[in-house]
Amino acid sequence: MDLNSRQRKTDRRNIIQMIVCGLYLMVLTGLFIPSEIIKASPEEFVDVHFFQEPTRYLISSFLLAMGAFGFWGYLYGFLLSPKARKHYVFVLTAVSVVFAINYMFFGRDYGIISSVMKYEGAISNPIAQILINLAVLIAVIIILIPVKKKLPIVLTVICVYGFVSLSVISGMNIGNINSTISQTRETAMHQGEEPSFSLDKKGKNIVVIMLDRAISGFVPYIMSEKPEVKEQFDGFVYYPNTLSYGYHTNIAAPALFGGYEYTPDGLKKRIDLSLKEKHNEALKIMPLNFLREGFEVTVCDAPYANYQWIPDLSIYDEYPEIRKYNTIGRFDEYKTETLAELDRIRNRNLFCYSLFRCAPVMLQPLIYDNGMYLETNAAEEVEGFELMGVSADFMNSYTVMQNMPSMTHITDEGKNTFLMLTNEMTHNVIELQEPDYTPRKHPDNTEYEKENQGTRKAEGRKELELFESSGLMKIHYHSDMSAFIKLGQWFDALREQGVYDNTRIIIVSDHGCYLGLSGVNLKDTIPGVSASSQYEVDQWADTTCYNPLLMVKDFGSKGFTTDTAFMTNAETPVLAFNGMIESPVNPFTGNPVSSAGRNQDIHRIVESDWAISLNDGNFFTDPLYITFRGTDIFNPDGWSVDGAGAAENTEKP
Repeated sequence: MDLNSRQRKTDRRNIIQMIVCGLYLMVLTGLFIPSEIIKASPEEFVDVHFFQEPTRYLISSFLLAMGAFGFWGYLYGFLLSPKARKHYVFVLTAVSVVFAINYMFFGRDYGIISSVMKYEGAISNPIAQILINLAVLIAVIIILIPVKKKLPIVLTVICVYGFVSLSVISGMNIGNINSTISQTRETAMHQGEEPSFSLDKKGKNIVVIMLDRAISGFVPYIMSEKPEVKEQFDGFVYYPNTLSYGYHTNIAAPALFGGYEYTPDGLKKRIDLSLKEKHNEALKIMPLNFLREGFEVTVCDAPYANYQWIPDLSIYDEYPEIRKYNTIGRFDEYKTETLAELDRIRNRNLFCYSLFRCAPVMLQPLIYDNGMYLETNAAEEVEGFELMGVSADFMNSYTVMQNMPSMTHITDEGKNTFLMLTNEMTHNVIELQEPDYTPRKHPDNTEYEKENQGTRKAEGRKELELFESSGLMKIHYHSDMSAFIKLGQWFDALREQGVYDNTRIIIVSDHGCYLGLSGVNLKDTIPGVSASSQYEVDQWADTTCYNPLLMVKDFGSKGFTTDTAFMTNAETPVLAFNGMIESPVNPFTGNPVSSAGRNQDIHRIVESDWAISLNDGNFFTDPLYITFRGTDIFNPDGWSVDGAGAAENTEKP
């Protein structure tokens, strides 16, 4: 074979390799990674009140990948000379391998990410991780050089295998997404009348509000910064020494709504039933007891009802007297514009997220750019829509709290009412505009924080540093403060309409967050705890995760007080029933609903996977057990991790 023939054959092989690498990179960044993200929680990518298929975002991400690695990648490659094309193909091959390695093995522990591809806190990597990543990438390139020279067909086969396998997995992901979202489609089709609930001037009104992930430890600082809010919360008793039985809603909410039969230990005793069945039972305990006593019952946004991300309120269909609504996402005067902006961000950021995750870890914070992914027009305002660009997840819940007065229907009929409502603005947290803590696309709090020196003060408490490294403290404080302000405004409206004093209000959260406010970190108090499980130890080891908000205002009560007695959020049904229902029972087991569980010797807490789409057996998968003994959750001596820090593996029946 003459020289020209060999060169043409080599060039044809390079062209094939270039095409195969391009196909592989298109599928990896445009289809596989985005579908993995959507598959993890498809419901987060839809609005139940304006339903559209979440897989439509894959079209945009794949088209962007086709443009980057197909059109421009191929165009550039074909314009090169055969000699230059040879080097270009090697670079493309190296990029293909490096992208796969970075995505699979590095940058995986940045925390929880939203549907617009933004993490809760700042991201960073230790220098050791950066150096290891660089060493691995250099080693890979060194290995590729002789392989490319001696066995080029091997690299082609690998890329073909990668392209085919990722295409198949992506197809399976799309199928899983469509299957998972089917129930949400049904829920979207049955959105009825505008939500409302009654409070009666002459009857007794019971209100239970679960603020998802609201932080108990913020209360003294909120009341100190905003004395007017403290006045609005007249009659409330704040219980700082309160325990939760898990760090995630799927674990902690059942006990909150159903009482002590639905703690992890209680759920495990009834191992023959699925978690979904037991969770649905818990959500019915209070409504059915009040319904039995003749109360007018309203339920709003029952969390994970029927084990769906967007609550499937059909669990109450056999009780037609119960009024039920999904309120989150229902109120927003800019809804059409907001959804259009949300679509634009997701369509762009899914592909950008793929590039970010595939890049060397030293470049990932630069590409991530605090969730902006180097968008040059991110700072532009849209005239007339100052809230566009604000987190849609936050706004969906914020606007509900804003509309609490308009949802409240005041009657004068002497009837008793019960309202059970969940809101997530304290979970989907963002930075807000101080001092009013209102949403803005680009809040500027420079001047206000100069006055406060970036801290908040409360009597008998250490200063609260809002600007710690991750940024989580600030956004949680801002969102919790905003929730308290909105509740205070609603309380004022209730006073004006004459229903505040005859209304019992319980404000409770399912769990806290790893913000270090409890003063107890299991890593510091229990030897060997850092190697205790596959779960992120820096999160679950902070017992602030198990310190939920609990505040109670009883009928006619006055003043704002703090009670340090030991409580758990499983007391919520008992507090709601107190004096109103003589012998409350669990209608599914016949057992009394009481406070007996609060006095037990030990309280077992579980850490497990938060995803209800995966953790849906008869008990929580791979549970890590944490034990609390005593009556002071702020005492390090009361905490232990079972099995000397080992996770107990419990198989699904």
